[in-house]
Amino acid sequence: MNTKPLFQQMTRDILPEGKGNRIRRVAVYCRVSTLSEAQEESFETQCAAYRQRIEGDPTLYLVKIYGDQGVSGATASRPQFQQMMKDCREGYIDVVMTKSISRFARNLADCMDAVRALRELGIPVLFEREGIDTMSGSGEMLLAVLASIAQEEINSMSQNIRWSMEQNSASGNPVTRTRYGYRKEIHGAKHKWLIHEPEARRVRFAFSKAEEGWDYREILEGLAAMEEAEATGIKWTRSRLARLLSNEAYIGHILTNKRVKLDYMQRVSMKNRGQRPQYYIEDHHAPIIEREQFERVGERVKNGKLRSKQRKGERTGGARYNS
Repeated sequence: MNTKPLFQQMTRDILPEGKGNRIRRVAVYCRVSTLSEAQEESFETQCAAYRQRIEGDPTLYLVKIYGDQGVSGATASRPQFQQMMKDCREGYIDVVMTKSISRFARNLADCMDAVRALRELGIPVLFEREGIDTMSGSGEMLLAVLASIAQEEINSMSQNIRWSMEQNSASGNPVTRTRYGYRKEIHGAKHKWLIHEPEARRVRFAFSKAEEGWDYREILEGLAAMEEAEATGIKWTRSRLARLLSNEAYIGHILTNKRVKLDYMQRVSMKNRGQRPQYYIEDHHAPIIEREQFERVGERVKNGKLRSKQRKGERTGGARYNS
């Protein structure tokens, strides 16, 4: 479907030709839900197309292309979308353009709330694919119907993605976020984890000092010294350190679905207590530490021996780190 004539007609309806019409300030919102190469290209293509169209029209001025990459439309944590709404409220924008309802939002309530907030400001949203101008008489009714359909589509898509991910996990090739100390290399359907040495040094340091008898506070001081020496700006916390010292990823194994979301609308994950199947995959990637060391440290963690303690005369000078 060639949408360019429709786009031009929608623009003319809102910005009628005629002498004395002021230039309208336009914001464009684009979004892709993953960071794959194909989606990155799609995002760049969307941006380039809108920039070309708007900059070629003397009645329009492109304020900004707001873009959230790798963020689901079903979640509220879209910083660029929130910034666009803020700029609209502060009077910097006259018109919002977007590819489709599914790119703007797939949650019916959030979509309608945003559209109505912009209508109150006198700002139309142009949905190019659906041919909707939200300031027209029938625009909001049609938008409500289409947004409801889009919400059902993402629900179905979420179920399909979950099924696909579980199948990959069952076959020993889980699609999961890499852990600290690793970087991901993708070869077709295979996701290979490679050791990232700068971070792996921190992992080895933490495990070796925990095994030597240092407590959480002393290890954290040592890690802080490493970060300061290399000016990384990274901050370590006790909870982060505790998770690292109990993570089987550092001996080359993966336990999938430690935390889950029961549906696509759930914004915060929860501990998996049997709601989703889990798979323990051994020898998934190269280990950073030896299994025996991991088990010895695990015993110290389990028995509470890493908890900070004040004992007179014992390491009163704090942790030591030699780069």
